Amino acid sequence: MVYIIISVVLLLIIAPIIAVLPSARQKQQMSMRRDALALGINVELTSILDPIPKQEKYLSSTGMQLEPSLSVTAYRMARKMSQSWRKIPTVNWAIERRVSNRDPYLPDTWSWEKKKPEDISGELVDFIVAEIISLPDDVVRVDEINRIISVYWHERSDADGVQQIAKFLDGCARRPQVKVDIGFEDKSSDGNERP
Repeated sequence: MVYIIISVVLLLIIAPIIAVLPSARQKQQMSMRRDALALGINVELTSILDPIPKQEKYLSSTGMQLEPSLSVTAYRMARKMSQSWRKIPTVNWAIERRVSNRDPYLPDTWSWEKKKPEDISGELVDFIVAEIISLPDDVVRVDEINRIISVYWHERSDADGVQQIAKFLDGCARRPQVKVDIGFEDKSSDGNERP
């Protein structure tokens, strides 16, 4: 009887310790995040609005519509700017994975959140169209807001997903963000050339 009581007490002590140890999946995610940080990518746990909001999982038990919030991990890289960064306007854009593609220019199920910005660089758009299919299948959104490029994903892919995302972020950051007119930097706001 004494041995049974000792066993139960040990189980009550050891069980909570084992419960807080990370699982194999959590260890893999931590490893991927460390790899991303080593490549100069910021990693942040965040939530976004689900691109497919009308799903059964967003209904309460009473049938009320819940906020379609999706918990994801954001891998971010800031765009490197030249000395004249204040003169160049910013172009915010977002591409989401949806059930059906509304934009024939983008591959598969990707579409612009609202519409493709008019001032976005053609070189950047061509890169995005060519490379977005190389991103892991569990990436749900890609955007650039205030010169920070973000890829939102569930991290269900293997470690190669970090390399694919790093390549995509770096490629986007190396391309010009906006269409730049020739002589843009040499002209003042009144159209006259600067001395």
